[in-house]
This record gives sequence, structure tokens and C-alpha cells, in this order.
Amino acid sequence: MKVSSELLRKVLGFIFGIKHFALIAALVFFAIISVALFLIFQNAQIMLDRINTDFNQMQLVLANQAAIQIDSDLSAISKELEILERHIVPMTGITIESSLRALIERTNSKGVLAAGIINSDNRLQHLIDPQDIIESMPPDNFNYARITPHPDLTLSPLTLIKDKDGKTIIVACFYLPVVLPGNEQGVLFSVLDIPRLVKNVTEKIRSGKTGYAWVMDKTGMFLYHPEGDFIGKNAFTARQEREPYISFAAINEIMKDKMLKGQEGIGTYESGWHRGIEGHITKLIAYTPVRSAILGKDDVWSVAVAAPTTEVAEAVHGVYMRHLAAEGAIIAGMFIFGILIVLYQFSLSETLKQQVSEKEKYILSILGNSLDAIVFIDTENRIKVWNRGAEKIFGYTAEEMLGNTFHRIIPPDIDADKELNSIADEVMDKGYIRHYLAKRITKDGKRITIDLSRTLIKDEDGNVIGSTAIIKDVSEKMEFESRIYNTEKLASIGNLAAGVAHEINNPLAVILGFADLLKEKFDRDSREYGDLVTIEENANNAKKIVENLLGFARVTEGMADIFDVVDSIDTVTTIVKNTLITSKVELKTEIPENLPTICGDSREFQQVIFNLINNAMAAMENGGGILTISCYEKNNWVYINVKDTGTGIPERIKRRIFDPFFTTKEVGKGTGLGLSLCYGIVNKHGGRLTFKSISAEDFPNRPSGSTFIVSFPVAEQPSFSGEEKDDSRNIGHR
Repeated sequence: MKVSSELLRKVLGFIFGIKHFALIAALVFFAIISVALFLIFQNAQIMLDRINTDFNQMQLVLANQAAIQIDSDLSAISKELEILERHIVPMTGITIESSLRALIERTNSKGVLAAGIINSDNRLQHLIDPQDIIESMPPDNFNYARITPHPDLTLSPLTLIKDKDGKTIIVACFYLPVVLPGNEQGVLFSVLDIPRLVKNVTEKIRSGKTGYAWVMDKTGMFLYHPEGDFIGKNAFTARQEREPYISFAAINEIMKDKMLKGQEGIGTYESGWHRGIEGHITKLIAYTPVRSAILGKDDVWSVAVAAPTTEVAEAVHGVYMRHLAAEGAIIAGMFIFGILIVLYQFSLSETLKQQVSEKEKYILSILGNSLDAIVFIDTENRIKVWNRGAEKIFGYTAEEMLGNTFHRIIPPDIDADKELNSIADEVMDKGYIRHYLAKRITKDGKRITIDLSRTLIKDEDGNVIGSTAIIKDVSEKMEFESRIYNTEKLASIGNLAAGVAHEINNPLAVILGFADLLKEKFDRDSREYGDLVTIEENANNAKKIVENLLGFARVTEGMADIFDVVDSIDTVTTIVKNTLITSKVELKTEIPENLPTICGDSREFQQVIFNLINNAMAAMENGGGILTISCYEKNNWVYINVKDTGTGIPERIKRRIFDPFFTTKEVGKGTGLGLSLCYGIVNKHGGRLTFKSISAEDFPNRPSGSTFIVSFPVAEQPSFSGEEKDDSRNIGHR
């Protein structure tokens, strides 16, 4: 022990005895400090680059999401035109214009301003133009439809025009060839406000706190930009005109060499302003093309999301300053240098972990607040990200889905493993799957139809780490298409009924004719004459049935007239009174005598009341009940209530009861047309048909039953003078 102590004393004496020891020690110390400062700066720079890259990748996700949404909106508009084109041949001029107006109302939020039809002479045959936009378009604008014939839907080149307020807008026209009534060739078109279309998608995009999105076309023209005066201008010159002293070479190169060629990527560039802040600003940018079959491969639209580097640099700057403070403490505490180095390295490690954690939370916050369902799935098909959009569509919270597969949202009648494996295989093979329609089930048991787009995700080394899915609920869209299909089916049945009725009418006419001739050969009191009368009556009954078939087959406008509601209801109740007694249904009426008259076809009104009574009887068929018909007038409207004490209508089918062919009755006991025909009759005459119901299925402890409310506006009574007043009660019966 004594030897060791002596050896240590000699070594320390030798070290401290070296000439200029203090200077050498100081130089070594400052060299170590310099190396440490360099490493700190390098680490901060690496961290900044990594965060910038991650931030830009998040911007790329937002750009991709916007591009998919723009493609979806274009597809929705084109689908509307194609649906109208398939049904335009049997339409009249008024029906066509009504359909065009309905098309604009459904697609106006997506930017559709006007719609119409061009005939074979290149003239406007029909036009719905609420904003008078056609007057502002060049006279030869529609020549594009003639000189560019195409069998499918096309989108015309973009055109800058001024609307009636003098505002410059960018428009394009969808053109779709159609066959008009009379077998005339024509073109169905709609005028689309391009900035409005893309603004709906990109205006609310926020990258970080202040980042934004902009869109340009294949010529470099801004289709949308937060700086409103940029819209319609060339992106290569607009910036330079605003800030001529700043070089925009970097962004111009990105736009020219990448964006205009339909490429996807990230980068940085220099700018002179950002959301009202002037000055030299470095920005991060992510860009992607709008991949749409409607635009075509040569017509490139590109979506860019940009944000200043200060969005992420502030956090890194704070860490960097703390590092410098730590080095100052090291310099001040030379005698505890080793301890401070250890503490410093520990502090550095914890700070970096904290910054990475904050960055991950930031990225997850952006994903979580997206309006669309965005889901990240790992390589084992387990969910790692489940945002609020997914919660809204499927009803499951993130806590319920994270770590699980999609099995719980696939209906039990579908082979979940087979479908999920098929989707995963296609994504691995192609790198993506787009607009995949599938049935899914929500937490509350509701079946929905989804539109799934899924993209493979790889790390920097090219290794697959999972995939990102963007999901939309398209149930309403599919339901609309189903209704169109049912309408076509109804028309086919009507045509069949018309054909059958025509074939039966001919022999009936022969039977009636010969019966009439034979009656002349016998006395009225003879048995033969009575037999012929029986034949004639039954043939007339068959003829009435044929007339009913023909009435079902063709669309009639009815006989618009002013009629008495009380008389019409009395007529119907008189007819069904015996049937009600047989069905053990008690009829109650609450109808005032001075009820105002309404305008319409009294026969069709009676058909509506008759159908509602039949439905009420069917709802009470198991044990009878009470049927109440009440009327009253309020605010110049006449209300007729048909109330029953039946089983009621369950919540699960309330939204479908007016659909054609929808029925809850057994096969052979109902066609599903009664309520849909009632709804059409009431709407045709400017009325309303609504209902309220409490079902035994949903509320077993409450009295069940349904009330259907038919309402019509009070008819305007014509004014009379002198002798004409005495005959005013006969109006509608002449």
C-alpha cells in the first residue's frame, strides 16, 4: 500500500512539474470543449434535418389526401352527368331542365355553376345558368365540343373569364355525348369553377400552425392560392412580380422539373412572405400530382403543401441554446469537468427523446384531426393509427381498435380473412389499392359501404413498415344509385303492364261487341238476355282492370281541380267501412264541416287515403284496433292525419319506407309501391307526406302506432261578381 501511494505521488509530481503545464492543460481543455461544441452543433443540425424531413413527409400525406379528394370530387361530378345521360332520352324539355337544375343543386358545392345541352347544330338547346356565367364565356367556347369529338366524358381546357361581378375565375367544361329525344345527337355539359373546386379541398389544410396548400395546372397557372390575387396567374412570374429582389430559382426548378411532370416529392425553397409576414423566409414544400382518369395523363394538376422552417426550427433552437448553456457551466466548473460531462450527455439524451416524442405527438395530432378516416396498419395487419374520422365513420374509439385487426368491422356474412388477405396482397404487389368498395359494419350494427384507398409505406432503406388507408363512407352515394336502378325497374314493369293490357283489350272489345249484338236478338225478359248482360258486366270489369294497368304504365299529370276534402274522405270511408268491420278495426273521424277546399285530382287524393287506410289495417291485422282520421286547417294548409294503433314502424327501416319496392310484408302480400306512389302523388300536387311512429320493437313498454300526415295548401278561390256568385259552388265539377 505504501509503495502504491509513493508511485502515485511521483507520477503527479512529474505531471505538475512539466513546464507550461497550465497552458497545455488549458489548450487540451479548450480543444475538448471545441470538439464537444462541434458535436453539439452537428447533433442539433442532424436533429433539425430529421425533423424537417419528417415534417415534410407529413405535408406529403396532406397533399396526397387533398389530391385524392380533388379526384373524388371530379369523379362525383362526372358520375352525376353519366347518370343524367342514361335517363335523358325519354325526358321532355321541362323534365330535362328540371334534371339539369337538380344536378346543379347537388354539385354546386363542388363548383358546378351551370349545365345544359348543345344540339347537333352546336346551339344551346337547354341551359340552367343561375349565375349568368355563360354570358361571360367566349362565344366559341362550346366549339370545343364539336371540334373535339370523343365517345366518353371529357374535360375542356381551362379558361379565364370574368363573372358578372367583374371577378376573374377559371372555368372548364365537362362534355358528354348524349342521344336526345328524337334520336338527335347532342352534348351534355356542365361549367365548373375550378378554383372553387380545389378551394373546397385545400382551403382548410394547415401544415403546422401556419402552413397552407396551393394548386397549379400543367401550364404553371395557380388554380388556388391563399394569396387570392395569384389565382389565374402564372406561378413562375407572379412571385417575381411581387418580390423582384428575391431569387425564386429553387421553387421554379421544383415546379418545372418535378411538379409539371407529375412527380411527387419534398424540398425547400426561399420566399419573400408568408401569411402577411414580409421578409426572407425559407419554406418546406411537399407536392404530389392529382391522379385522375378525368384529367388524362397529359393534363397535370399538382397539389403543394408549404410551411416555413420556423414551424420546426424553434423547438430545435431551444435545445441548441440549452446545450450552449451547459457548455458554459462546464467551462465555469473545470474542477468537476467529468461529472458535468456525464450530466450533460444525460441531459442531451433526455432532451432529444423529449423532442422526438413531441414530434410524434404533433404528427399524430395532424392525422387524428383529419376529416377523412386515416388508418395506419403494420406488416401484421394490426392497426397502429386510428384517427377521429375513423371513429366517426365506424363508431369505435382508438382505444378499442389500436393493436387489433379489421375483423370486428367486417360483417359476419363475409369471409374476413379472405378479403383482408386479398387487399393486403394487392397492396404488396402494386404498392397501392384505390377506390376499393367494400361492406363494413359499425359499432351500432349499421351496415355501410366504404371507399378504401390504401398505400404501401416504406422506410428510408426501402423496407416495408406498413400501409396507410384512407376510408370514405359512400353509403348515401350507393343508395342513390340503387334508387335510380329501382326507378328503371319500375319503368320496365310499367312497360310490361302496358303491353299485357294492350293484348287483353282487343279480345275484350270483341266480347263486348258481340254481346251487344246478341242482346238485340233476345227479349229483355229472357234468360239469354240476362246471361248476355252478365257477360257484358264481367267484360267491363275486366276492362276496368286493364285501364288500371294502363294507368300504372304511363305517367299522368292528373286532373288539376278544386275539390272538397270532406267529400273525398267520406267516399273512401264508405267503400272500406265493411272491410274495417270485418278486420275488427274501429273507425273514428274528426273532420270539421267548414274545412277549406284544396287543389288537385280528387281521384288521386282518394287513392292516397285509401292506401294509407290499407297500410293501417295491415299494421293492425293481428288483433284489430282503432283507426282515426282527423283533419284541420292551419296557416293556409289543410292537414289530414291517418292514425292507427298497430305495431308501428321500427327505427331501422323508417328512412326506407317511401322507397319503391320496399315492403315488410310476406312474398305475395305486397309490392312495396303503395307508399312510394302516395309520396309521388302528394308531391306532384305541391303537398307534403310525413309520418311519426312508435314501434313495439323499439319501445315494448309504450303504446305503439303510426300517424301519417298528408298536407296540402288551401286552394285559391276565384272571385265572382253578380250572378256568377250563385254558381261558385260548382267549380271543379264542370
